[in-house]
Amino acid sequence: MRFLKQGAIVALALFAAAPLSAQEDVPTIELKKENTGAGTTAAEFMLLGAGARGMALAPAYSAIARDVEALFYNPAGVSLMPGMEVGVTVMPYFADTRYLWAGVATPISGGEYGIGLSIANFGFSSAPVYTEDDEENARQFTYNVSETVVGLSFAHSFIDRFSGGFTLKLINDRLAQTSATGFGLDIGTNYHAELAGRPISMAFVIQNLGSNLKHSGPGLDFTANPPSDDESFPPATLDPEAARFESQASALPVVFRVGAAYDVVSSASNRLTVMGEFNDVYNSSASFGGGAEFAWTPESKPISAALRGSYAYQPDNNFSGEEETQFAGATSVDNEGLDGLSLGAGLGWNVSESYRLKADYAWRHFGVLGSRNVFTLGIGWR
Repeated sequence: MRFLKQGAIVALALFAAAPLSAQEDVPTIELKKENTGAGTTAAEFMLLGAGARGMALAPAYSAIARDVEALFYNPAGVSLMPGMEVGVTVMPYFADTRYLWAGVATPISGGEYGIGLSIANFGFSSAPVYTEDDEENARQFTYNVSETVVGLSFAHSFIDRFSGGFTLKLINDRLAQTSATGFGLDIGTNYHAELAGRPISMAFVIQNLGSNLKHSGPGLDFTANPPSDDESFPPATLDPEAARFESQASALPVVFRVGAAYDVVSSASNRLTVMGEFNDVYNSSASFGGGAEFAWTPESKPISAALRGSYAYQPDNNFSGEEETQFAGATSVDNEGLDGLSLGAGLGWNVSESYRLKADYAWRHFGVLGSRNVFTLGIGWR
């Protein structure tokens, strides 16, 4: 009886599959979908970076961040700083927008702990308003955009080779007559040791964990006329009803970083550090990058200098032939393959045994958009 049942099941399966095999020309549909949150996140200015040194090495900087810029890239590095430092960064962005970042950080209790405060702002002002009713902006209406994040960082060196830290963030996203407020959290770790007598370090960082941003405000208000099935009912009443658009909450651009750095050359006056990092951003495909920094710090002179460079491979920017043609009509830039390339340099001056001034510069390429210049001034003291 068991064999009869098994035979019936096989026959039924063959009978059901027969019509499918007979349809040889059935089209095959392949769905292409990336597992990313592209176009679904808010406050993407939080990905722009901090400091000209950090931006020149951004794809691989988290493992060696031990200055004020660690407030952005890896808060665990704050307790590893040699002393207090203040830094201010300016990056004129595209389409008359600007990005500013500033921070102050210091180690405390001999480097057992560290604390810092940072602020970043992206935006523009007095942009003309174009509508269907006023395509030339004859009324001369304008609007402003100001996106701001304030971070409070804390770090702790648990042992002489391992430190950890976190940054609490308050985010305010003001777009014209709407605004949203949220909270974020960065968590970072740094492990540092020696390999073949030269420093090596590794880092793991999670950025921008937190609440969603949902905009509200008078910019979403409008008036509407109630619908009616009565043809004699006027399409526009004298007393329209007040209404408001409901905005959708958007997530923050969460970032996962895993990086490592090693000093190929490590002497009293010269250092050559090579580094690499894997980055996974929620709103784009995962990427990886590498970089190097050469630093010259002569013991007998009060000046120092550094050269830096990095490149981040970003698979989401590999355009097809059709996409290349579409972008060609939207931009004059024909070297979008340079997207992810950053170069930089820095100068330092020891004003005294306690005070030090520094100036850093970075050149960043943003693919089809072109390149931008970044400038940082800083002062540190021990």
